Amino acid sequence: MPIISDSAAAPAGAVVRLNTVLLRFLALSAAVPYELLEEKDAQGRHRFGRGRHKYYGIASLVIFFAIFSGYGMGHMLASMSNMSWWGATIAGVLWAVFQWCLERQILLSIRSDASWWEKLFGLSWRTLLALLSASTMVYPFFVESNRAEIDVRVGEMARSRLLENQTSAQLAVGLPTLRTDAANLISTVQQLDQLLVTDPPEVPALRKKATQCWARFYDGETQIKRQLRPLQMLRQQAGVDAALDARIDQLQQKIDTARAPCVSMDHVIAHKIAEWRQQKTAEKRDAMAQHKQVQSRIVSAKSEESRLIADQSAKIERAANSGFAADFTAVADLVRNDANRRFQLLWWLTWFLAIELVAMLIKLSANTDLDWHLQSEETIAREKTQSDLHTKQEEIKTHNLRTSMHNKGEQAVWLADDGKMAQEQLLQALAMDAELKRPLQRLQAHIRQLKEIEDVMREAKTLTDQEKLHVLVQVAIQDLVEKYQTRYLDLGSAAVK
Repeated sequence: MPIISDSAAAPAGAVVRLNTVLLRFLALSAAVPYELLEEKDAQGRHRFGRGRHKYYGIASLVIFFAIFSGYGMGHMLASMSNMSWWGATIAGVLWAVFQWCLERQILLSIRSDASWWEKLFGLSWRTLLALLSASTMVYPFFVESNRAEIDVRVGEMARSRLLENQTSAQLAVGLPTLRTDAANLISTVQQLDQLLVTDPPEVPALRKKATQCWARFYDGETQIKRQLRPLQMLRQQAGVDAALDARIDQLQQKIDTARAPCVSMDHVIAHKIAEWRQQKTAEKRDAMAQHKQVQSRIVSAKSEESRLIADQSAKIERAANSGFAADFTAVADLVRNDANRRFQLLWWLTWFLAIELVAMLIKLSANTDLDWHLQSEETIAREKTQSDLHTKQEEIKTHNLRTSMHNKGEQAVWLADDGKMAQEQLLQALAMDAELKRPLQRLQAHIRQLKEIEDVMREAKTLTDQEKLHVLVQVAIQDLVEKYQTRYLDLGSAAVK
């Protein structure tokens, strides 16, 4: 016979203990006693073989759901920017324990022998819980499988927000309005530059009049010079001639007089042009000053715009790197706009939901030997509890009936007495009251006699004898009071009895 050493027996014992611990945990997860699952008959076979495999399988599914739910919760929390890895791990473990307790309670609330409408009602709200649990498990797998596309969506949303941030920052500081004002002022300066090299609107008409005036002047001057030329030749030949000189001066004055309106008109035109250019130069100077002010305001607005953009951009970048919130927004946008990703999410959700419902469907649909045993024990326990309740209710009714009969018997006795006992007690009380009054009357008579003696002795004017007599009287009164008081108490106790 081979001898097994202690070193070989120790690992075998450890394996057996580990196996026992695992089986006990599976039985606890299935909400069935371990001793019942491992119960054996005389031949060493398990008494509930089929039910044993069923509930160990259900327990494995419960543990599987709890582990995946804990992983999903831990993954979601770990993707948050302010959550540490150990905090997410602890939260995932706690969620797994909660899911394990929830699944176990759901299994306890399911009865395979219930009516079909009870099964349908129970399955409806359990399906809602299973849907929420399946969503928690599906989300991390969907995110990790579409990580690249989600990162792209997060980047696109961040870039779109940055562009909107720049536009909103410009509107906030009024930069578009300032730029429009600056452009309008530049256009005004350019128009003034063009107006400076042109003439006023009324100058062309004045120049036309001046041209006509000079044309008339030149015609008249030509005729006058035709008259003046022969006179000048005569003057050169004749020498000094006052009449001829007067005639020549007259013609010269006529020429000057005809030239004067045209010259005046030229002066008016020149004055108009000077005023026009002076006015436009002043307007240009004002426009340039306004443009300079607008440019300084634009510089300040750009500085404020840069500050607002920088602050908001930092917040947008933090939001893009926030983890769970950014991923969740990107997932929602991805599912809403991409039919393939939407189908993928629904397919995974349906698959996990079906897995969640397997344990409940197995518990509701498959009846095994262990189920019949558990149902029979529950039926026996329920009937025994109802029987105990019925027995206790009957005992209470019997006790109440006995009490009622006793009270009714006493009531009958009192009714049969018809007041005779009360009349006798009244007569006894009156006689006892008369007995108590006689000693009291005697005591009062003795007290009156003692007072009369005191009055007589007071009249005797003997002080020493009077004090002695007073003491004797007081002692006598005290003895009488104690005697009659004792007598009164004895009579009172006899009356009470």
